[in-house]
Amino acid sequence: MMTFIRQPLFHFLLAGLLIFIVYGLISPEPADTGPADKVIRVDRTALLNFMQFRAQAFQPALFSEQLDSMSVEEVEQLIAEYVREEALHREALVMGMDQGDYIIRQRLVQKVEFLLENMVSQALEPESGEIEAFYEVWREEYKVDEVYTFTHIFFDGEDRGWDNAEADAVSLLGSSQISSIAFNDASAYGDRYPFLQNYVERTRDFVINNFTDAFVAALDALPPSDSSWQGPYESRYGFHLVMLSERTEATIPELEQIRDRVIDDWRYETMINKRREAEDQVVAGYEVRIDMMNEE
Repeated sequence: MMTFIRQPLFHFLLAGLLIFIVYGLISPEPADTGPADKVIRVDRTALLNFMQFRAQAFQPALFSEQLDSMSVEEVEQLIAEYVREEALHREALVMGMDQGDYIIRQRLVQKVEFLLENMVSQALEPESGEIEAFYEVWREEYKVDEVYTFTHIFFDGEDRGWDNAEADAVSLLGSSQISSIAFNDASAYGDRYPFLQNYVERTRDFVINNFTDAFVAALDALPPSDSSWQGPYESRYGFHLVMLSERTEATIPELEQIRDRVIDDWRYETMINKRREAEDQVVAGYEVRIDMMNEE
């Protein structure tokens, strides 16, 4: 049975059946200005379809249970909303607003995509070894960047002059005073930096954005210490003395540490691929004739 379900013919037939169902749900009634066109019939099926399209979730059992749990007032409100939408929709059709409207065309396409997506995502469970294989292919995407904890004393290159700023940084680093400056004392020295004073567990990209690539490369070469100042290191704004108290190297978590996340990613990727396969099956049912000749 499972072998048959995986056959392309089965997918094609299923996609065809789905399109037939979708057409019945979303295609407009034939244009008719007679009395019958003024009758809006409200039944359970109409309300369930309305609820699912409005919530963008094709789960009949779930919404059937939700409908049954509604109070009388909630059902009356739901009916009023459905009737309003249906009446306005019919008036738009009578006025021919659906003809040649690209927005409406796109909305219909989106509804089919939405149903295809929900169809293929139902009970989507990995087979043995699929998650492991998926993780191996995408393992670099789960990489956790380096994390830095440091403070700095800033010497403004614009205010002091670039050469003076570097010289002042070198002077402070060589003074006897430097050994008494603790991590949380840095703000009392140097100039005000445009960004943060203390960087606690900040990622590599964050630090690069606040400083430069070369600055972060210098941090990578420093041995962490809670008492040692080093530098000066140049940024785009001036020079810095740095106390790097901690650096966590980049790592890739083991699969078992992030299995739930990987499974969620696998489901999403698989759902997208299967939806595209279903769309391809629908497209394959049409004959395509291409004529690129310009009309005279």
